[in-house]
Amino acid sequence: MLKKISVNDLKLGMFVADIGRSWFNHPWKSKSKLLSSYDEIKQLIEYGIVEVVVDTDKSKPEPKPAASPPPATAAKPSAAAQKVVPVRPAQLTPEMVSNVEIELPKAAKAYGKALDTSKALVAACRMNKKIEMTAVQENVDELVESVSRNRDALMALMKLRKFDDYTYTHSLNVSVLAISAGKSLGLSDEDLRTLGMGTMFHDLGKTRIPSKILNKPGKLTDEEFVIMRGHAAMSGRIILEQKLPVSEIVFKIAKHHHERIDGSGYPDNLKGDDIPYLVTICGLSDVYDALTSDRVYHKGRSPHDALKFIYSLRGTHFEAQWVDRFVQSVGIYPPGTVVQLSSDQVAVVMDINQSALHAPLVKVIAAPDGMIYSRPKLVNLESENEAGDLKIKRVIPKGEAGFDPAFYFNPPKE
Repeated sequence: MLKKISVNDLKLGMFVADIGRSWFNHPWKSKSKLLSSYDEIKQLIEYGIVEVVVDTDKSKPEPKPAASPPPATAAKPSAAAQKVVPVRPAQLTPEMVSNVEIELPKAAKAYGKALDTSKALVAACRMNKKIEMTAVQENVDELVESVSRNRDALMALMKLRKFDDYTYTHSLNVSVLAISAGKSLGLSDEDLRTLGMGTMFHDLGKTRIPSKILNKPGKLTDEEFVIMRGHAAMSGRIILEQKLPVSEIVFKIAKHHHERIDGSGYPDNLKGDDIPYLVTICGLSDVYDALTSDRVYHKGRSPHDALKFIYSLRGTHFEAQWVDRFVQSVGIYPPGTVVQLSSDQVAVVMDINQSALHAPLVKVIAAPDGMIYSRPKLVNLESENEAGDLKIKRVIPKGEAGFDPAFYFNPPKE
């Protein structure tokens, strides 16, 4: 019989059938386990797990007390216990520059080069010229290296960028999002490079879509929508036409990034496990960037609203576990977001706090009366605010802050 119990009530000999976590956020190598040591219970607590499902039919009598004492209870998981991704270096003090600021110049260089390559890709496809694979591979490698040093710097660049032609920036931004999400999931560098290549190619098919349809400000007709949907299959076709030396999964990312687990996607109406997880990461990144980007004919949504919409697709268009991890990766308040605190001070989000998405590292810029501080202070809303009295009150829309948040991502000169 299956029974849900508190992790505090676990005893040796119990058979844990389910901990309510997916494989990539699981403390054990197997989904279920017959508890044979207190360390196994401690691992559950360290992962912030509060309840588990026990199979009483597979459980055994509790053995005699062992020499080692039972673990501490899990009444309130610590901040460290809630972390589900590799932890970055030690927390910053208010006097230190953020890790994002340190990486930003390198990230900006990598982003700029990759943007040039994105423009070259579009031009090559439009003129039926050969794609320069070497440049694409080098740029993807640089993006992966930047994300490996600090995954939030490139995310900040996306948030702070000025309006640019969506045709060029979208594929690059999807690459940044996908690589960053993959990094937080613990994917290998090889998988990250595969994601980078596939996402850079995922919208090549749009170069074959008439501009009057691609840039139409109003609603597409049924006929126009059919043509627009054809871009995914066309992206795969361009890879084949050019005989690009890429892996099968890169081809699938390009062709199938609009497939959905309920079969409602296109071009092949794939379902469930027929959609590789790297394709899913690309699909989530594609939707997020499309929702948050400013276009000629509409203003992008806030990250919060975009993630809320993506969450509504959980379990229907995308696997629930991948939606959860994507939200964890992007963060409710991405770097560069301008917020008003509960103190009515204005701050800029500098870094995501993976253990507490609602409490990022912020740089407090202005007083409640709007006066800009000459020496902004870095505040970690979790570790440096134990009383919990300083929180994010609201997100300030673009252009309403009265200052350019990009200015506060410039590291101090020596």
